[in-house]
Amino acid sequence: PDSKTPLNVHELLDHVRLLAQSGFARHAKITTLYDPSLPLIEGDRDTLLQTFLNLFKNAAEAVPARGGVIAVSTRYEQGLSVSSGGRLRVQLPIAIRVRDNGPGIAEDLRDCLFEPFVTNKSRGSGLGLALVAKTIADHGGIVDVEAGSGKTVFRILLPAAEAGAA
Repeated sequence: PDSKTPLNVHELLDHVRLLAQSGFARHAKITTLYDPSLPLIEGDRDTLLQTFLNLFKNAAEAVPARGGVIAVSTRYEQGLSVSSGGRLRVQLPIAIRVRDNGPGIAEDLRDCLFEPFVTNKSRGSGLGLALVAKTIADHGGIVDVEAGSGKTVFRILLPAAEAGAA
């Protein structure tokens, strides 16, 4: 992303939620639980919107036609840092979770979920999650998935914007 600007994650998520609710996720209930203390992130608004749309769309396709719930939450989580080449440690305190109450993900797909062309959908290209992973990596973050019976949780961890970025 070339045009990184300070962004409010909650504004992005609310925008995507409105799009989802008026379209592809009309059949699902979307709940939000936001951490009000979340700092801004730095990112490219359009690519991040596309990324979250992808996650919401996957969740909407996974949930049951009746009683489907997509739960979106944010949290400031101290402590997770990753090595970013050399000895630099980057803090990733901004956690965004998109959880659905669909059937979960087949175990044989979990390890390769973010690789291109992996899909369990008859019409899927298998590029959605690969693009999600690439975009989040381009933003200095990581994405992982936790799937159990009757739930899937995608967790995105991002760095906060530099102090004074706003």
